[in-house]
Amino acid sequence: MGNILIRPLKNADLNPAVEVFLDSFAGEAFTRAFIDLSVPANRELYFRTVKQKLALYLEIGHQLYCSLEDSRLSGLIILKSPHIKAPAALKMRRAAPHFAAYARLILLGIRARHLAQAVKPPDKLPDRHYVLEGLAVAPSRQGKGMGKMLLRQADLVQSGDSSSSGIYLYTGDEKNKILYEKYGYRVIEAKEAGEFTAYHMFKGDSI
Repeated sequence: MGNILIRPLKNADLNPAVEVFLDSFAGEAFTRAFIDLSVPANRELYFRTVKQKLALYLEIGHQLYCSLEDSRLSGLIILKSPHIKAPAALKMRRAAPHFAAYARLILLGIRARHLAQAVKPPDKLPDRHYVLEGLAVAPSRQGKGMGKMLLRQADLVQSGDSSSSGIYLYTGDEKNKILYEKYGYRVIEAKEAGEFTAYHMFKGDSI
């Protein structure tokens, strides 16, 4: 393994970061149910919408970090702050150029509408929690400790916020659940939708 650096994501990193995100999530249970990223048109559509979302997150100040191995971006973590809400006008301005893409995603999402209740956050979540919206490591770089380093960065952000209650996430993959349990997350609720199970997990003392 080469030299690994964890640092805040920059706008200049968005293209390689989204590529890593798509490669990492292509086989994830919920993503597979929602969109087939092996279809080039679907991948291009999802690339555009994920890039737009990450650009918005950077603009309003959510915590996005990347891992660089020998200067090559190979991992990404997306941590949404409980203290930040995107103004509606800003979201509309950011989304306006992408309305056609969003409409196509909505049509694709119809096939996964049965999962809506399963991925809905539990009612018992404490206030002021961070949301770990995504952890992605390039498939060729997995198993080398990069995910652990990114999760440690999320812990540093959350522990440095005395008003925060912890970190919440959900995953649809058993192997990811086991990984998160290894690093201190606990399943607080498992919701089923057919063959799909959403594991809602939390790290912190409030639950």
